[in-house]
Amino acid sequence: MDRWGKYAATLVPTILVIYLARSVLAPFILAIATAYVISPLVDHVQARLHIARAAVVGLFYLVFFGTVTLAVLALEPTVARQSRDLFDSGEGVSRAVVDRVSGNDQMVTLLRTAGVDIVSADDPQYLEKRETLSIHVQDGIDKLTTSEALGTAAQTTFHLMVDFVIWASVTFYLTLNERKSIYFFFRFIPDSSLPRVREVMARIHVMLWKYLRGQIALVSIMSVSSYVVLRIFQVPHALPLAIGTGLVEIVPFVGPILAATVAGLVALTTNGVGTMIGVLVSYLVLRQVEDQIVMPQIVGRVVHLNPVVTIFVVLAGEHIGGIIGVLIAIPLAAAARVVLDEVFPEKTLVPPPSLAEAT
Repeated sequence: MDRWGKYAATLVPTILVIYLARSVLAPFILAIATAYVISPLVDHVQARLHIARAAVVGLFYLVFFGTVTLAVLALEPTVARQSRDLFDSGEGVSRAVVDRVSGNDQMVTLLRTAGVDIVSADDPQYLEKRETLSIHVQDGIDKLTTSEALGTAAQTTFHLMVDFVIWASVTFYLTLNERKSIYFFFRFIPDSSLPRVREVMARIHVMLWKYLRGQIALVSIMSVSSYVVLRIFQVPHALPLAIGTGLVEIVPFVGPILAATVAGLVALTTNGVGTMIGVLVSYLVLRQVEDQIVMPQIVGRVVHLNPVVTIFVVLAGEHIGGIIGVLIAIPLAAAARVVLDEVFPEKTLVPPPSLAEAT
């Protein structure tokens, strides 16, 4: 059997198994990403301390879980209290939003066209309609705490714990045997192509490191800066809102819109339209600073993708792998672009004459 036949005989069953087992891939994908991030740090510490790699990995686990535990113990009371207050305020939020919207006849007409049962503030049925909408909103939130919902949440928590154990175990073994894992894949590369493949992998490595560094910086910067903004405008529940803002920023397109919408609604119901506008404008400014200054400085143009490609790969990632697919879609597409540029390098072409020149 020739080389391409061997590739086909190996790849086709592998891809089929991965596709059939896609529902359990999430902790393994996260483990690969985690091992990829911490392996260089483990290499550095091992070279400096001259101790067994297993001891270094164990030390990393001890530091990581210790830091997470201390952070949870320090932040959990405040985050839990503010999050609970935020969920309990659903009826008040709905009532305040309706009060603001009902004063605008155009908004009332638009919402009624969309099927929302709302009337203007001077309508005799206004208070009744407002109360009905508010109760519906709070009922929807309260359903999250019913016995059935709690049972579903308990089942989800159990699955998350299992995935966590799998992630921690797989990450440990991958980090411990990093070189063996990499060298395993080299056996499929012809000797003549190995130097070129390693060069491409080095470029992908640089690109992925910059991307990961940018995402970590993005979450940290947006969490801290949004917390400062929310505190300046005296918006309640600032801590969970800020943490949520930072975390959802890593979800392209939808994340920033969702974060700004939630923060704006909370600001509207507590401090009025002026505060809401201030919060939304501040979030927009933070987003622009991030896009135009922070990310170019941290990531550069190495992860640059065409916006159309970015939209497509994110949607495709969500369709194929859910939230995990969304998170890994852009780095995978960027890595594919590195390979594409190597296999099919760009060509310098003379632009065609314009219509005026042609005539």
